[in-house]
Amino acid sequence: MKNNQPSPFFMVFPWGKVAGMLFLVVLGAMFIYRLSETGGAHVNQACLFSMIVAAVAGLLGLYAVGKTWGRDIYWVMVGVMIACVIRLLIGGVGVAIITLFTSIHRSWFVLFLGVYYLGFLAVDTWFALWVLRNSELKDRKQKIHGNVWDMLIS
Repeated sequence: MKNNQPSPFFMVFPWGKVAGMLFLVVLGAMFIYRLSETGGAHVNQACLFSMIVAAVAGLLGLYAVGKTWGRDIYWVMVGVMIACVIRLLIGGVGVAIITLFTSIHRSWFVLFLGVYYLGFLAVDTWFALWVLRNSELKDRKQKIHGNVWDMLIS
């Protein structure tokens, strides 16, 4: 497949939109943390540790996207996918380490980590859709109708 995109892919980074999304994520995290205080000290502690694991995973995922920014659009999308994998791996390792070696309530920790993971997943999905919507791909195939055969031969 020939790439008609100017090389390297360059797009002005949406700093305003990203700052707004990060503000909403932090505001949601603060709300969830405040809500966890109503459950007692063990729920609050589980929420805090899950917030730390999710923040580390999110920052390392952001690093992966930052390393691929400014290259071809496909590399940027690969960076977004690598960020998802990094978040999954760090979340899994964090669950394994914290549930095995600490006295944190396991169910609450996994629940809060899942909530924070869904928040980062929403931000990653928004970012990937923004990149695809604002890219200048000229070679888009319009013949795919959604059936399995067209997906396999394209």
